[in-house]
Amino acid sequence: MKIALLGYGRMGQDVEQAAIERGHTIAARFTIEDPLPDVDKIAAEIKKVDCAIDFSAPAATEHHIHSLGPLHIPLVVGTTGWNGQLPALLEFIRQCGGTILYASNFSVGANIAFHIAAEASKLIDRFPDYDTAIHEIHHRLKKDAPSGTALKLADTILHNIKRKTTIVTSLNNRQIKPHELLVSSSRIGEVAGTHSVTFESSVDSIQITHTAHNRRGFALGAVRAAEWLQGRKGVFTMEDFLFVK
Repeated sequence: MKIALLGYGRMGQDVEQAAIERGHTIAARFTIEDPLPDVDKIAAEIKKVDCAIDFSAPAATEHHIHSLGPLHIPLVVGTTGWNGQLPALLEFIRQCGGTILYASNFSVGANIAFHIAAEASKLIDRFPDYDTAIHEIHHRLKKDAPSGTALKLADTILHNIKRKTTIVTSLNNRQIKPHELLVSSSRIGEVAGTHSVTFESSVDSIQITHTAHNRRGFALGAVRAAEWLQGRKGVFTMEDFLFVK
């Protein structure tokens, strides 16, 4: 494949390395200093790329979708923090006949952990003596907190445990309410990402934890997702990638 990189920070560089190792070519790189042009100004050679992989910033991602969607260039988006614009942007992709696969976490292992957490939550829903909380740890340079991965885990729990209805990220010196799900965060050192779901009762504890040793798993997952996306149209997530052959 010929791949365009949208964002060339640490993740963009890791994606580049993973793509080259898998035999692909990086056809273009776009950054804050050298941004992707508007749809009517994109050069002919860029229109020939097989996929674009976006690890940039929320505002940039919105621009990338509006520029590449109408050109039917498949997009793999790993940028987080754009949930507020998500419904409108996905509808834009559908309306223009484009293709996108978006995820808060492209690690295959993390997405397997999501699936495990969902199945565990369905069981826990039957046993009200278990309480639940989420904690995530990332490197000190990460700007958003909680992480997109932690919020996805939280949404999974709220969907499956009926007594939990609200996500809170800070208690502000008060007690947590029974219907609230606490999602807490730590930022320290160079931690690539650790996400834990704890189910706690008076007699035992259950913990589901995914720990990324480095960013390679995220980069490799994004490249694999781009490979899988070839020839497909529409809106997809990592669940589609994992469970649809």
